[in-house]
Amino acid sequence: MTEAITPTELESKIKRGDNLERTDLSARDLSGAKLARAKLPRADLDGCNLEGADLRAAELEGASLREAFLVNANLSNAKLCKANLDGANLSGADLSGADLERANLAGANLEGAKLRGAKLRYAQLDSARLGDADLERANFAHADLIESDLGGAFARGANFSRAVLRNADLSGATLAEAGFEGAALEQALLVGASCEHARFYEADLSAARLDRANFEDTDLRRAILGGASLEQCVLTGARLHGAQTTLEDLQRASAQWIDLTPDGDGARKSKLSDFGKAGGQSSSPPRAAEHTARRYFGAGDVLRNAELEFQDGARIEIDSRFEHCNIRLGQDTELVVGEEGVLEDCTIHGGRLRVFGQFMERRSPGLQGPSEFFVSKNGRVSATLAQAGQGTHFAFERGCRLRLKIMEPGTGGGHEQEK
Repeated sequence: MTEAITPTELESKIKRGDNLERTDLSARDLSGAKLARAKLPRADLDGCNLEGADLRAAELEGASLREAFLVNANLSNAKLCKANLDGANLSGADLSGADLERANLAGANLEGAKLRGAKLRYAQLDSARLGDADLERANFAHADLIESDLGGAFARGANFSRAVLRNADLSGATLAEAGFEGAALEQALLVGASCEHARFYEADLSAARLDRANFEDTDLRRAILGGASLEQCVLTGARLHGAQTTLEDLQRASAQWIDLTPDGDGARKSKLSDFGKAGGQSSSPPRAAEHTARRYFGAGDVLRNAELEFQDGARIEIDSRFEHCNIRLGQDTELVVGEEGVLEDCTIHGGRLRVFGQFMERRSPGLQGPSEFFVSKNGRVSATLAQAGQGTHFAFERGCRLRLKIMEPGTGGGHEQEK
């Protein structure tokens, strides 16, 4: 492609279906260009003016769009995985359904952008601006959102599980039904945020500001709330079993009732003043080990025929593929099989297990003596579970694919459950 190519010539090539991989279009003025379904993987679009351009369903995998001007551009259903959008201006852009997995959006301007249903797993969004953006049902799992601005964003049903949101600003955001399981929200601002029915299970909200936020019917079990500001925070119906906070801090909030049961099923209603009295509540800071004894096995890795043992109190997250592995866990060790994680023909001894990916057994029983066993709505399990001596606590979300034979403690018998 020559330097003198005009937008019209470019549009003609795209209409013909030409593959423009690695094409250099840096610093071009392509404002308003009709580039729908363009094949531009790994193209150089740095500093390009694409204001109002039509890039619907464009193939831009691995493309470089650093400092590109994409104000009001239409990128719905575009493929931008691993694209570099560092410092790009996407304010008002339509990215609905776009694939931005592992994309670099550090410092990008996405104010007022439409990201409904977009895929942003493992994306880099540190210091990005997403104020007033439409993030409904977007997937930010494992994304880096450190010091990002999501003030006033509409993120109902969005997935922020295990995302890093330290020092992020979510003030006034709509986060109802969103998932923040295991997310890092230290010193985050959620002032006036709407978090009804959201899931903050095991999220770290240390020193976060939750003033005037609405946490009605929100799952805060095992969440870390040490030093969090809860002035006028609404906690009616909140599930607080195992939450790490103090009664003094909680009393700055308001609640008609809270749920202190391990299941969080609302079967028993308690008062805020009951916190710390019921079994399983924690009013002390988390042990140092809970922050330091962590192991992460990332996506794309494969581990075969390994013998693994993890100390008591550790946390292990697996987004890799494990085959024929034998894993021994300490009594209070947690193993999380992430959405990308696949454990095939493995045996796990003890610990607390949370499955968001797949566990497929061939040798029986593949699950031996876990104290807790949880399967998310996207989890898939086919296994036999031999319960711990004191029994195993089970929790299954609606929608999970489950074929599980459960063996009673101390017996060889069991019953099979299928969902």
